[in-house]
Amino acid sequence: GLYRDDGLAVLNQTPREIEREKKEICQIFKRNNLKITIEANKKVVNFHHVTLDRNTGKFKPYTTPLSTPPYVHRQSNHPPNIISNIPTAINRRLSSISSDRAVFNEAAPPYQEALKKSGYTHQLEFKPPPQGPPPQKRMRRRNVIWLNPPYNKNVKTNIGRAFISLINRCFPADHKQIGRAH
Repeated sequence: GLYRDDGLAVLNQTPREIEREKKEICQIFKRNNLKITIEANKKVVNFHHVTLDRNTGKFKPYTTPLSTPPYVHRQSNHPPNIISNIPTAINRRLSSISSDRAVFNEAAPPYQEALKKSGYTHQLEFKPPPQGPPPQKRMRRRNVIWLNPPYNKNVKTNIGRAFISLINRCFPADHKQIGRAH
């Protein structure tokens, strides 16, 4: 996975082959006067606020030690829909980066405390994200295009009538898209 200047790769190779790949990538960067830091053969990695553990197959939220997340206070001057969605957004994010309920319950207390300090009463609870692809929105086909031309009685030629006669002249009566306008 790549995100701006951070990358994460999982290779299905031996540790020795991975070290060889690492050295080759470092050489390519060096030849182009660029610097790169690569850590290879790790089983537990912190990547963008998530700890990934290949040994157990679990993932959990990652925060630096002794850090508490700051949130917008409930009585701030932000729009009401922003204020009301903060706790549910935090809950959804924590649930999506927690592999199970036990991991969520272990990670939630600092976030719950930060919400409380910001004036929220919402209780965080594990809600696993829905499995499978998101449901498709039903798209209704529009079969008719309506034209409501402007009408100005001060103008000798009615714009709507002129438009319809132009359509009738340019398109045959059996045209699949337009047909004969009335």
